[in-house]
Amino acid sequence: MSSFLPGQPNLFRHDVITFGETMLRLSPVEGQMLEQAEFLRVDAAGTESNTATALTRMGANVAWVSILPDNPIGHWITSQLSLHGVDTSYVVWSDKRVGVFFLESGMPPRGSRVVYDRAGSAATEITPHALERPLQAGARIVHTTGITASLGESCLKTLTYVLRERDKREYRTSLDINYRAKLWTPQQANRVLNRLLGKVDILISTANDVEVIFGMEGPPEESIKKLRDRFKNEIIVLTLSEGGAVGWSEETGFLQTSPHLVEQVDRLGAGDAFDAGLLYGILQNDLEKGLLYGTALAAVSYSEQGDITWSTLDEIERMVSQHKVENR
Repeated sequence: MSSFLPGQPNLFRHDVITFGETMLRLSPVEGQMLEQAEFLRVDAAGTESNTATALTRMGANVAWVSILPDNPIGHWITSQLSLHGVDTSYVVWSDKRVGVFFLESGMPPRGSRVVYDRAGSAATEITPHALERPLQAGARIVHTTGITASLGESCLKTLTYVLRERDKREYRTSLDINYRAKLWTPQQANRVLNRLLGKVDILISTANDVEVIFGMEGPPEESIKKLRDRFKNEIIVLTLSEGGAVGWSEETGFLQTSPHLVEQVDRLGAGDAFDAGLLYGILQNDLEKGLLYGTALAAVSYSEQGDITWSTLDEIERMVSQHKVENR
């Protein structure tokens, strides 16, 4: 599959390479708690693979790299991603287990609950060697998240290697902080991310996460200025708790999108869908388009069951045509 970008020379095999852990997500039907469930729905769920899938469905050439057990469960995960067109040919096969998490979706006044069973999974043993072949094939952007950084020394070493190789391999790096309090403390995240984010070209986060990890309070524009001064990123985007996002680049200055009206069916995967839309625009050197497409994809994701969004480019473009970006 060649690049979707019109008029672009095919200098790289892939538009985007992502890497990280994908697990089995097990969830009872809506309105049931885990204790009362008689059966559980199973979904493939991983923040980087969610982004890969949504971006592939938009027309990009995306490869996802990880380690999976060489058994029917691992092969089922790759089949779910391949169904959407994601290149899973770089997956490394292992005799280790796959990670699992249980999602109990709660409606007010009861909140949702996630229970992890992922310790010692195959993906936590990923090494720089697993990225050698895909990086040799080439990509415009290599994308991952802070979740991968939190999964252990081997994952952190691999992420550090990918960031260090960006200039030699001529790709841009993208990282969504994606803080998970069940995986590490704010102090641990601060210590690790302070070492990494200076080598990230495209930095993505929620406004809340940069407050929790870095103590950056106030309007999103102020937080972006502080991040820019500290890490010198090329593009910085903060998604907002009320919906929409604020983005910045030297070329565009500050841009903001407003949220779409949504009726939430499933909250997981919306941030990953946003990342896909953002990267879609950035691949075309258009941050404004990225913010618009990211906001639309996140809204559609909220309306779908499961981590992976089944949205189409036509659907997103119809939504974008009725939306706008505000210059700040």
